[in-house]
Amino acid sequence: MQREEQSLPQWGDDPLSTFMRDGDFNERATALNFPDVYEVLKGAHALLARVCEVLEKDPADRHVGAPRLLVARSSSAVLAAVRAAMSGQGLEAQSPLRLSIECAWYALHIAKDPAPPARAKIWWGRGDDAKATQACKDEFTVGNVRRTHEQLDPATAAVMHRLYEGMIDFGGHPNQAGVAGSLALDKSTSTAKVGILHPGTALQLGALKGAVDVAVSVAKTCRLIYPERFRIAEVDEQIAGLPKLSAEVFPKYAEAVRTGALK
Repeated sequence: MQREEQSLPQWGDDPLSTFMRDGDFNERATALNFPDVYEVLKGAHALLARVCEVLEKDPADRHVGAPRLLVARSSSAVLAAVRAAMSGQGLEAQSPLRLSIECAWYALHIAKDPAPPARAKIWWGRGDDAKATQACKDEFTVGNVRRTHEQLDPATAAVMHRLYEGMIDFGGHPNQAGVAGSLALDKSTSTAKVGILHPGTALQLGALKGAVDVAVSVAKTCRLIYPERFRIAEVDEQIAGLPKLSAEVFPKYAEAVRTGALK
């Protein structure tokens, strides 16, 4: 069914509407100011969409659907980060990227359960009662799910761990480097201004590159769950091509961002 285009009313004059309008503008401006970057982001989205498509059906599902749902949420979290970063919220983009990694690790940890569906049931049972919630917390610690990845693919696990720690440093946790990342301080008047929508910065560009890096790492992690499906669907070609393109594109904008030429 073809969707009918609807004319939406203009944003109002209140502060929240102004924020939303400015965010919308920045998203479009970022795509125009960083056209090659946006092409890489489109490639990351296409890769994750393909991964979700490959995992959508599983007639022999022994894990009560948990890995496939987690992969879908992992992909969605990357999109949330891209949208936040493109609007100028580079710091706030770090938390969904961290979530994306955790979702992928959870999916792999459940999929590699030696006695399925034990881990899936623990995960689904969180919140049933205090004992079930604690059991889930104990099973799905970051260290525990990361070790599952390290046993299967140490190289990708190391990359994801580095990305994960970097996202904590620059916004995933309220650490000083992230919080002060868009700070303007006037010492003469003791005035501190924090840029919420702050496009054209190294933090924004770093968040966008981080989104691409996470997308590739998530795809590699999911390949461990269904290697044969990935091979048949030729997902490996997308996984291999995206980092090369990213490495060519992002450095081109570093100097412009550093000098503020794109502001």
